[in-house]
Amino acid sequence: MRLLSVEDQEELGRFFKAGLAREGFVVDMARDGLQALAMVEDVAYDVILLDVMMPGMNGISVLKQLRANGYKGGILLVTCKGQEDDKLEGLDTGADDYIVKPARLRELVSRIRAVMRRTMPSESVKEGSILKAGPIEMDLLRREVRRGARVIALTKKEFDLLEYLVRHPRQVMSQTALAQRITQNDFLSGTNVVEFHIKNLRKKLDLKSGPSIIRTVRGCGYTLDA
Repeated sequence: MRLLSVEDQEELGRFFKAGLAREGFVVDMARDGLQALAMVEDVAYDVILLDVMMPGMNGISVLKQLRANGYKGGILLVTCKGQEDDKLEGLDTGADDYIVKPARLRELVSRIRAVMRRTMPSESVKEGSILKAGPIEMDLLRREVRRGARVIALTKKEFDLLEYLVRHPRQVMSQTALAQRITQNDFLSGTNVVEFHIKNLRKKLDLKSGPSIIRTVRGCGYTLDA
């Protein structure tokens, strides 16, 4: 499941991202409300973790704008002790739940899953949950990939890498951008992490004859020919 963590404290944001990634979530980060609103326009997030106390546009204002823009996913407010009025206003405005800092990872994961059970449909077909590019179809809720009638088993990193390519078909994506996507921004130049996963994806996705669906653009990166 794809989450967006909106947190101006970089260290806390990294803690959330690393811990939730270990639980199988794909986590993007935004440092302020304006960045978060822009990211939500491009990506179908299942749940947003929204810090209330942020400089500039605070979390309650971001929450109101998200709902006004039609965002229907789950929103979990991240508050500090003593913010009772903010909690109540947030819940009245459209938040699904809140958690108080400092939050234990186990409690955070439990609350995220509870929000997802309330806000996501029981069926896997949800607007924005199915991605298609050429013969490739990805079900983001089931974490399932198909090429035609064939179901293809992928590792988490292979799935995340393919999702990024499917979201940008026929666009050349650099190795750095792809590496940051699958290694939580811990990419070291010169490593072959992207080449390794691209090779495995080609083995699983390509037909026995014909060109690969993932094309190498020398000196630039890779593109999904779909």
